[in-house]
Amino acid sequence: MTDNGNTEIQNDDDRERSRRLSLQANKAPAEIEGYSIVRRLGTGAYGTVWLAREDRTGRMVAVKFYPHRRGLNWSMLSREVEKLAAVYTSRNIVRLLDVGWNAEPPYFVMEYVENGSLGNFLARGRISVEEAIRITREICSALIDAHGAGVLHCDLKPDNVLLDNQLHARLCDFGQSRMSHEQSPALGTLYYMAPEQADLEALPDARWDVYAVGALLYHMLTGDPPHRNEATQKRLEKSETLDQRLKTYQQIIHSSGVPSGHRAVRGVDRRLAEIIERCLAVAPGDRLPNAQAVRDEMDARDRQRTRRPLLMLGVVAPVLLMAAMVPIFVNALTRNLHVTEQQITDRALESDALSARLQAAGLEDELNDRLDELENILADPRLSSSLELMFQQSSDDVVVLVSAASEGMPLTAEDDARLNWMRQLDAAWERSQAANARRHYEQDTSWFLTNADGVQIWRREYSSLTLAKAFRYRDYFHGRGLDYPEDQIPEDVQPLTTRHVSVAYKSTTTDRQTVALSVPVRNSAGEVIGVFARTANLGDLQSRLGRRIQDKDDDSVKRIIALAEFRESENLRLLDHPYLTEEFVKSAEQKSQDVEVLEKLTMSNETVLRIREELATGDVAVRKVVKLPVYLDPVGQLLDVDSSSYAGEWIAALAPVEGTGWLVIVQERRDAALQPVQTMADRASRQAWLAVLIAVAMMAMVWFFVWRAFGRTNALKVHAAE
Repeated sequence: MTDNGNTEIQNDDDRERSRRLSLQANKAPAEIEGYSIVRRLGTGAYGTVWLAREDRTGRMVAVKFYPHRRGLNWSMLSREVEKLAAVYTSRNIVRLLDVGWNAEPPYFVMEYVENGSLGNFLARGRISVEEAIRITREICSALIDAHGAGVLHCDLKPDNVLLDNQLHARLCDFGQSRMSHEQSPALGTLYYMAPEQADLEALPDARWDVYAVGALLYHMLTGDPPHRNEATQKRLEKSETLDQRLKTYQQIIHSSGVPSGHRAVRGVDRRLAEIIERCLAVAPGDRLPNAQAVRDEMDARDRQRTRRPLLMLGVVAPVLLMAAMVPIFVNALTRNLHVTEQQITDRALESDALSARLQAAGLEDELNDRLDELENILADPRLSSSLELMFQQSSDDVVVLVSAASEGMPLTAEDDARLNWMRQLDAAWERSQAANARRHYEQDTSWFLTNADGVQIWRREYSSLTLAKAFRYRDYFHGRGLDYPEDQIPEDVQPLTTRHVSVAYKSTTTDRQTVALSVPVRNSAGEVIGVFARTANLGDLQSRLGRRIQDKDDDSVKRIIALAEFRESENLRLLDHPYLTEEFVKSAEQKSQDVEVLEKLTMSNETVLRIREELATGDVAVRKVVKLPVYLDPVGQLLDVDSSSYAGEWIAALAPVEGTGWLVIVQERRDAALQPVQTMADRASRQAWLAVLIAVAMMAMVWFFVWRAFGRTNALKVHAAE
């Protein structure tokens, strides 16, 4: 059943049927690449949760599947993912790790919390007052973070509170949650649901979560949620429809009023009982307004309980206590800052790694598209037969004809017929350029054809600088992963036999860093008779990738992207970088530097060793990403010009581009990523100094009143003596 706000609601029969169908499953609904399913953790009304191991790290995670791609499951998945993403930074909320939008069935991956749900603990009986208060505080902290992000949970209950290995509470299951501005109802769970929430026309309110907090605390203290007993259960079971059950539930709460069973629990003082009752108030206006107010009330209760005489041993004791607390505070602050810094760094690296994987996959797809296009062109029987006949002719004669045709010189009918293959390649070139424009790909720098000796016999755009020249030394010709010196070409060099992405090289015609994508040309017998290739400037590819990261809102994290070459050499060479614009490279060449700028831009040996080690380990089926918490940009290390933009420490993730020797580097400023830690440290320091000043002022006031009281006492004694 669906209400007017498109909220999916299941009646009791649907819920029970879903539960039975889920329990029938003996294995996970699907396998997920990168994860190994271990066992099922639980089954809900809308999906199943499974324990899995992340293959790359060995970390245990929880995977929630939505078993049927129906409107209900899809909306629940998208809603829960949206809300978990909004509260990603909260320590008290289970963190979203990955989402399989297009999987069958859809799923998302979240942190695995070891000790299961609070509901499992409460099934054994009630817990101590201290533990109940601690867990309630942590639940309030989670709700404060959620409400601060505009998310209302709307279904808080013991099963949606998980306990980690230190029994700290972590809020989960945001399937019924709503954004604070949404105007659609959300049904919770009976006995934890506010009475006004039990209405299919109700609008979400933060006070729904406040009522659920009170119900949870009441359950932890008494062993049962408020209003649940045999009589109310029978009344609810008699209801035949969902609407009748909701109205019965409202009548039960209104007629029973606020429960009082918690007041009989040993250790529950008057102030704590009042907090529970203000959370469980029937009228929303009498209830505490939000989770922050609940925690503030609990803090106030703690202050009241811990209030002790301000003067112990005069004023000396507070001074000694404050002096003793300073090193403890400093140590705790330092430790917490370190832990927070590590957590923020890890999260930043996760985000950068995801971006690097996406950019590497996108570049890989584009390269494969371009290689596929070359192979498809050669697959044309008419072209392949024309090329085979052409390669049987003298290369010098062919080059002369190609040059004449390219320069617009008149040809005989016989010569023109001999160039039929060239017309076909020219037409393919024109079609490809138009297709690149439609797909928003950068245009190719050139297409060319070489014979089995590496002699270039055709090129578009035409260039007399390369036509008739031999390029046996180029990697795009032989596919060995390096360019040989022109005077040191091994005798056994042969044209490549499989598709290949070459090492980067300086183009003869453009003087820019270029990469060639080449495929073999075969005759009817399957022998390689030439090489067909296309080239692209690395800067064009890099700028296209960069746009995917840079075109974000002004408030987003500022990242840059670079390309590096990582092959058999001892070092790792930077191929392209946002700083290396075409104008910069040209100006550097005009200064006649002894070594090209790009050849200087290599990474440190320590960084290279780290990258080699990480790429050599792990599951080869999983796209590997190297995460560097501290990364020194080669541009910032080498160049003095505008070095402030790239100098210093960065956080970086490097993802390999399959089928090439390239690494996509996504990096962000380390100090910018850790700015929240510095802000927290500054705030803590200010608060510490403020606390010291307040303490000094309070001690001065105490001294003043003690002094006056002492003087008044002495005056009375003197008056009595008189």
